[in-house]
Amino acid sequence: MPWLHMHQPMVFTGDNEIVGNLEKMLSSDDSRDQWDGRLMARAYKNPAFWVRNLEEEGKHPRVAVDYSGLLLENLKKTSGLHCLEDVDGDVIGGIIGLWRQVLHEFPDSVEFSGTAYAHCYFPVTPEEDWESQVDFWRKLFCSLFGPESTERVKGFWLPEMGVPPAEKLSRLVRLLKNKGYEWLILPIEAVKAEKTLTHEKHVEIFCQPHILRTDGGEITVIFRPKYNFIDQQGGCDANGIYNKCVEATRISEKSGRKCPALIVPASDGENGNVMMNHFFSDTFIPFFREKADEKVSSMTITQYLKEYPPDSEIELQTVGGSWLGDHSRWREGDRRLEMKRKIDELSRRFHDRQKGASRSEKALRTLLMTETSCYVYWNSDFWFDQGEKMIEFAYQQMEQIC
Repeated sequence: MPWLHMHQPMVFTGDNEIVGNLEKMLSSDDSRDQWDGRLMARAYKNPAFWVRNLEEEGKHPRVAVDYSGLLLENLKKTSGLHCLEDVDGDVIGGIIGLWRQVLHEFPDSVEFSGTAYAHCYFPVTPEEDWESQVDFWRKLFCSLFGPESTERVKGFWLPEMGVPPAEKLSRLVRLLKNKGYEWLILPIEAVKAEKTLTHEKHVEIFCQPHILRTDGGEITVIFRPKYNFIDQQGGCDANGIYNKCVEATRISEKSGRKCPALIVPASDGENGNVMMNHFFSDTFIPFFREKADEKVSSMTITQYLKEYPPDSEIELQTVGGSWLGDHSRWREGDRRLEMKRKIDELSRRFHDRQKGASRSEKALRTLLMTETSCYVYWNSDFWFDQGEKMIEFAYQQMEQIC
């Protein structure tokens, strides 16, 4: 089943107002920015829209999605904007309302997974804030879609698929299990000695779930195929998906495994021309209308795990990993390291001030926003400056509660 990861950060406007990046684009005076914002908004609507339409046609689509908490809040806020009315003749409408309908009427078609509220990169985020990142997302999701839909959220997406080093991963696994999560999707790049694996061994690994044992307990993990197998974001069409699934099944059966092969290609759901304009028309819709059959079909991940629980263990690299391989995009370079130092100090001071005092949810939310991955990932002055402004704003929030 395909997985679509969705996120937009918070930014400062010229009036020094904090808004979601999607809202900033949609409200821009620049026609190109506004048009790109409309295309992105349609991308956020498309999974729910096409699940509903295909179900009404008698098909049984399946899709996994995760939306950062910041994006969910922005989608709720922007639902009434006039510029959401039309894209290429399509009415976008209220995206959150559409998701409410789909989660209520077609819960077996969508695997909504939890994630960090502010899209933090866990390997560099202060551990004291991990629980709040997890809790804020879950509380927000429940407020938007209700406790029944929230109870069905069993999987977790690590932003940028950032897997912390072994000792930190143990604590993260313990936290997630305590919050009710049962499985994680991970980058295969995090598997021990991944660079030495043959093509067939790669396929064997990502075709089945595994048990990950840590000092914090064990959890089920599944792995995303690398782009050299299924390049979802690069434009792999329905035929390509079908043929790759047949190939994976052949390799899985050759290895002696009796259960069906599990293939979960994952990518950003709004990044670039393919995902905004072609993924649903060229891949998702024709796959479920024309290609799904007795050889290649689709289940949600939780449905699969209930029928075919993991029976093998997996070891990860002690240094962790990401879907780019390593952690360099988040912790290499002078400005990235300086941002990490400032966020660590901000978090320490926040928690020192909160000891013995009632916690300010507003100040805590701002602290979580400073930890957004985008501020360092792009290695650009614009995004570093946005992060610096957010840190300054967080200190202002802290001063107001003292």
